[in-house]
Amino acid sequence: MTNKNDRDYDLDIKNHYRVEAGQDSVYGAVSYRVLTNNGAGFGIHESGLNKEDMQLAMSGRSVESLGHQIERVRDAAQDSVNAAKFIKCKNGDFLVDCENGDIILKANNIKLVAGNTTTESNDGDVQIKANKTILIDAPDVRIAGSNLRLTARKDFTISAKVTGGIVAGVLNMASSADFAASIPLSKLTQLKDALEAQ
Repeated sequence: MTNKNDRDYDLDIKNHYRVEAGQDSVYGAVSYRVLTNNGAGFGIHESGLNKEDMQLAMSGRSVESLGHQIERVRDAAQDSVNAAKFIKCKNGDFLVDCENGDIILKANNIKLVAGNTTTESNDGDVQIKANKTILIDAPDVRIAGSNLRLTARKDFTISAKVTGGIVAGVLNMASSADFAASIPLSKLTQLKDALEAQ
């Protein structure tokens, strides 16, 4: 008969929580796990050879308050990074999924940088998709790129309350009435190809 002290797991039960290790779970063998009586907890689980994952489950919120003693003089937006919170993903993706909520970012400055230092990678895209509206509101809005294509599937309006201008080396404008009329056929073909590319 095997002595119960020879079991290959650890278990320490308290009044309000328990600490355990060695058990099997849906996340893998438990290396270390703390569970409360209300079902919250966190644990480290084996998921391969010398590989472990951490799982955190809370019925309420998770709050972190950081950086109270960090001294930083903000002379300009280009100051070097002085991180109070740093998340480094060596490989894999960083995913934030709010099933029934919003994502709100508040900061002095917000920067989105896509791409890496390797020239062999095709990465470097920033994609923003919305079911309803995308609103950009600032005193100064600038869009710069080697190629710029704006396509409206229904209507579009460009308006300026004071002054406006369109400057181009070669500028072609056409309405539906102009097709097969005053615009050169080659230019219409380019416009048709550009619209079909959408």
